[in-house]
Amino acid sequence: MRRDPVPAYFRIYQVLSERIAAGGYKLGSQLPTDAELMAEFGVSRHTARSAVEELVSRKLVQRFPGRGTFVLESDPASRDWSARALEDLKIDDPEARFDLHGIERLPPHGDERVAALLQVPASERILRISWSRVRPTGPIAFCAAHLSQELAARLPADIAEQMRSARVIPLIEKYCGVQAFRVQQASSAIAADAQLAKRLRVELGAPLLLLQRTYFDIQGTPIYYSDLYVRSDRFVHKIELFRHRQQVELARPVPAGAKAAATPNRSVRSPS
Repeated sequence: MRRDPVPAYFRIYQVLSERIAAGGYKLGSQLPTDAELMAEFGVSRHTARSAVEELVSRKLVQRFPGRGTFVLESDPASRDWSARALEDLKIDDPEARFDLHGIERLPPHGDERVAALLQVPASERILRISWSRVRPTGPIAFCAAHLSQELAARLPADIAEQMRSARVIPLIEKYCGVQAFRVQQASSAIAADAQLAKRLRVELGAPLLLLQRTYFDIQGTPIYYSDLYVRSDRFVHKIELFRHRQQVELARPVPAGAKAAATPNRSVRSPS
């Protein structure tokens, strides 16, 4: 039997973070205890605690000694788009609606750049899905996403309707039998061409933020690529990075007194 390459604590973290994102654990509510997580997932206390520590490191929850672990409140007035993990790579704005523009199959050699990023033959008919996020005051962003022919064939006939009420990546994972494990993103500034100017309601040549993302599964195979064009005057994109959890101890500063106590026998030679 093939061993699952994803650590058990990380799988539990993913389940818990999805519950938080879906509202299963409300903001400010208490998370299950370590013992309850052990019973639910059939894991050791160390594994359960490591999963919660991952949530803590990503600032999704906070531990209070003697009280428990609670889902952190977010700032509903914030207009920043803050990404700390793969699950955060979305525009989370309650005022913005999802407008699906179309789902089409590109002709052979229709976009050789995308074919190369998806690691499929240029002659393959890639599926392109395009949509916008629109506030009452106007568009925020326009996205053109791409799937290989193999994965596109697994999508149900009503996928367009489902996309109006659910995020795209989870739908792809559900129906295509894949799971996004990591994402590469390249950010750049571009000038709006005629099509983008019309989509985003800006002047021709207006500056836009372009986020180019490639999603990979656990084996490193590309499963999804998107070009996301964002109006820089309506949204700020921030990324907050954390040390790998195994490096946390090394990253913590050591007080001067503690450092001296830890090396009582070390002599320091003054330069002559």
